Formats: sequence, C-alpha cells, structure tokens
Amino acid sequence: MSRRWILIALATVMAVLGVACGGGDTGGSTTGPSATSAEPQPGGTLHIALISDVQDAFDPQKEYSSVTWEYFRCCLLRTLLSYNGQTTDAGGSELRPDLAADMPVVSDDGLRWTFTLKQGIKYGPPLQDVTVTSKDFVRALEREACGTCNVGGYSFYYSAIKGFDEFAAGDADSISGLETPDDATFVVTLNEPTGDLGNRLAMPASAPIPPLPGDAKERLGAATGHDADWGQFLVATGPYMFEGSDVLDFSKPAKDQDPVAGYSPGRSIVLVRNPSWDASTDELRPAYADRIETTIGGTAEDIALKIDAGDMDLGLDAVPPANQVQQYTTDPDLKDRIHADPSDAVRFLEMNLANPPFDDIHMRKAMNWALDKQGFLQLRGGPIFGDIAGHIMVNSLENNLLLDYDPYATPDGGGDIQKAMEEIKQSKYDADGDGVCDAPECSDVLTMSDSADPYPKQLALLQQVIEPLGITLNPKPLERSTMYARCEDPNSRWALCTGTGWGKDYPDGFTFAPPLFSRSAIGPESCCNDTMVGVTPEMLTDRGYDVVDVPSAEDQINACIPLTGDERVQCWADLDTYLMEDVVPWVPYLFDNDVVVLSANVTSYSFDQFAGLPALDRIALEAG
Repeated sequence: MSRRWILIALATVMAVLGVACGGGDTGGSTTGPSATSAEPQPGGTLHIALISDVQDAFDPQKEYSSVTWEYFRCCLLRTLLSYNGQTTDAGGSELRPDLAADMPVVSDDGLRWTFTLKQGIKYGPPLQDVTVTSKDFVRALEREACGTCNVGGYSFYYSAIKGFDEFAAGDADSISGLETPDDATFVVTLNEPTGDLGNRLAMPASAPIPPLPGDAKERLGAATGHDADWGQFLVATGPYMFEGSDVLDFSKPAKDQDPVAGYSPGRSIVLVRNPSWDASTDELRPAYADRIETTIGGTAEDIALKIDAGDMDLGLDAVPPANQVQQYTTDPDLKDRIHADPSDAVRFLEMNLANPPFDDIHMRKAMNWALDKQGFLQLRGGPIFGDIAGHIMVNSLENNLLLDYDPYATPDGGGDIQKAMEEIKQSKYDADGDGVCDAPECSDVLTMSDSADPYPKQLALLQQVIEPLGITLNPKPLERSTMYARCEDPNSRWALCTGTGWGKDYPDGFTFAPPLFSRSAIGPESCCNDTMVGVTPEMLTDRGYDVVDVPSAEDQINACIPLTGDERVQCWADLDTYLMEDVVPWVPYLFDNDVVVLSANVTSYSFDQFAGLPALDRIALEAG
C-alpha cells in the first residue's frame, strides 16, 4: 500500500523557529486569513511550483497522493459526490452532490445505494458532444478492478461492492453489484453495509470514463489501450483540462495517439479552462483562475525566492524554508500571506505489542507519559507546523469530539517522568518496584527510525527522556521507504518505530482504523498494522513470537463500519479512546499542519480539507 502520508512527509523540516503562531485542530487556517474581504474576481494565471512530479502521471486509477488528488478534485475530474475545497469549519469534510443530482437513496438494510445523475453534463474536448451517463461510472470501476490498470492504486476500497473482487480475479464477466437502469440512474449493491461508500465514490478512481468514439462496446472506453498512460489522455469533466486536450484523437489506435501537450512529465503541467464546464451545474468549484501553470523541479529555497519575487504564487509540495517562515510570521506586512492548516495527518511513535518490553501495557503507557512532545514539535520547526496530539485519529474525522481529549496530558506537552515511573512500577519488567525497568528486555530496544532530519535529533531526545526509566535504544536509522518496509514487517522483530506518520485518504475514520489496527492488515502479507493489534496466537506462532496474548480492536472496528452520520463519527471517537486507554499501540505526538506561503499576487485563498492542500480552484489573483 502506498501511504499518501509519505508524500507529505518527504519535505525537509527546518530548524527551530521561535514563532508563536499555533492554533487549534479545528480545520481552520492558523495563520493568515482564508480569504480577503474583497469579493474574489476570476481571471489571471496561477503559477504553482512542485519539487517532485506527480506519482503516476495523472492516472486516476493509480494515483494515490495528495498533490494529484487536489488537481483531480479542483480542476480535472468530477465525481458523483465531492467536497467544496474548504476547511472543516467551512464544511470541507462534508460530502456533497457533484455529478449526482442529490445525495444517494440508501435502502433500509444499507446494501443498495441509488444515485440519480445531473442532466446534460458534457465531457471536455475533444468529446464535448458526449454526455456523461451512468455506464461511464461502471467503466471507471471496472478499470479500477483491472490488474494492469490499477498497479499501485487503491482498488481495495471497492471490494465492498458486490462482485468487484470476482470481476478483478477474472471469475466474472461484470461487476454484479453495479446496475444502470437508465442513463441517469446508477445503482450500487454492497456485500455488507458500508456507511462510507459515498466517500469512496468521491475518490478519483470513480470519476466517469467516456465511451470510445466509434466503438461504444469497448469495455474501458476512451481509456482502451492506455493501461499505463491514461492520465496523459484524460478527458476532463471539471472546470479545467490539460492544454492541448482539444486535439486528442481517439479515432487512431491507442499506440498512435499523441498525449496532451499540457502535461510534460518531470517538467510542467498546464491547465486551461474546459469550455464544456457549466458553472451552473457545479456549486463546489468557483474556478477563479483562467489558467494554472505548474513548474516541476527545483528546491524549497528556489521556490521561496520566486514566491518572494512574485514569479511563483505558491509551492504545493515544499515546506517553506525556516528563514522565509520567520520573515512572514513576524512582519506585519507579510503575515497574511502565510497559512498553516491541519493536514489531517498525525505523527507518532509505534510500539510492537508482541515484542518485549512493549507487550506490557504499563510500559506502553509509560512511553506516553514520558515523551517530550513539545521538544519533538520544536525540532520540527515550532508551533506553525502543527499541534501536540493527544490521541490517534485527527480531529476532523471525529467532528472535534475529542478536541480536548488527552489521557496522557502533561504541562506544555513536555512529558512527566514521575507518572511514567508509576506505570513502570505496575509492569512485569520492574522487579523491585522502583519505577525503573531492571529487566534485560529494556536494554538495547531495537528501534527503527527515519534517517532524514529531524528524526535523528528526535531520536536523541527520546533516548535522553527515557533513560531514567531504565530503557536504552538500539537505533537503526534508515532511508524512509526502507524504514516503512521494516516497520510493516513483523519478521523484522523491532520493538519501536519512531519515524512514522499517517494521513487520511478521505474524511472518515475508516481510513485510519482498519489499515492500522485490524487483524487483516498485519504484515508481512498486508499493510499497515505494524503494532500487531488483534494478532491471534496462531499468527504469533507462525511469525516466531513468544508472546501469546495481544489486545484486539476487531469488534470495535467492525461495529463502526455499517454506521452512518453522527453514530459513525461517535463510534470512531469511541474506538480512538479505547485504543488510547486499553490498547495503547502508539505515542501520538503531532497533528501536522500544511504550511504555505503565497505571493503578493494572491487575493483570496482556501484550504482543501479533502486533499490536505491549498484549494487551487479557490485561489484568486490580482486583476490584470
């Protein structure tokens, strides 16, 4: 599985900043206004910088990164349901009709979801005469089930649809749970109640694919023959399209078709207005800019200089350098041009519940009491980069029900060694009851960590903090992808992983709970239940562990999945408190912020809570 959080974590985190500009976890901008007082005006060219290219060349069945999902949501693709490109406070986590005329009708048993489409929605050039119909959504989901089309993607989210897995395995000629009674009606039948199906159908993989001109029977429509490069031939439904889309020629064999000029891999992305887009059918995207130009490459320092000069309007995947953050947060004339918004991601230390000494819950609680979270935050760059975390799931997924919840709260988040020692006294690893571990299992604890800054400094601080508890570490600093691979493999026999983070895929606790804490996500065959919550005695034996009893969250997770609305949100919050108090697999320490600096050309700005990035369709520019 490709964690969307890995992309967010690639940016280099800078030196400590003495700025007091933190805020709450409510989903609102913590520095700078989300919009100016003047009414945003359309027009102009928005200039964006990307350090790295998108992950899979804009193929919606493969792309699994925040940056590309923002381009899809804001600009290129519409889905049955979507989001408004705003913060949680402004309803940015709330599902809304997009290509659907209204929210779906769900049967009493939760198994049958019926969508009615808006009438007359046309594709962008060169298929501007083609209307979006219900069959186009079937085509998209069948392509998501196509093994050669979805490599590196997220087809697992659609296994809830009846017949999806059978079709993907080649055991069925169609996905039996998808029906199209007419061109305007799309019906989805599930294997079991799945309360977040609407969120899954708001992901880019479900965006409609038009039929192939001249051959409507081709199963993958216009995407036929483009298993590896569909993104470069993408036909838009959003307010923008790739420059040059109008000259795409689907009458030729796929191998003879020329890709769009507006995407040059590794170099640039150019979006222009889609003439087929009708603003009266789209309440979610104001689409202020006439043109969006993205330059790929460079460094965070290069981008910062160009933003200062007005040659670039923002960097989408780069953390602003420390000196720029310092300047913009302290200069009254610049402070409205820096924004910090919760990215719906959490950073944490994770403990292997099947490996001593963290098979003992008191040792795990001691780690939570001991950690100097404030010190970790300062090493990341200070308060602008996030807020101290007191629990596992980010607050926007729980409607802020646990905003003030922290069972291991300490003054200023600095840790409390005395409370940590009280926990150790209750553990099986403290024979004389003095609050210090005296068992050999506490020496040279195998610890996986990220080798990039600031993780080595955080690791040194951690060792300093826990040494009075009798715990010493055997650190293994690794390149980031290698570290994740080791932490996801229980055969590595690590006890502590200290460089990990996780971000949501969509605004629902399902994107945290099953992949992180369900039995089916335990490696090495699966991902990403690194801590082995819910592992069975048989699985432990198979993996060579001596521990035989590990707490489970299976019942709590399964109870949440069929629920909807407030009940579902409350259930995820209850699971969060259960994990923090009765399981204790993590030491969460930071709810991460996305920090962006804007050029003086920008007159209005919004943060897209769905992608955890600036909402490109809601950025307005100076006239002229």
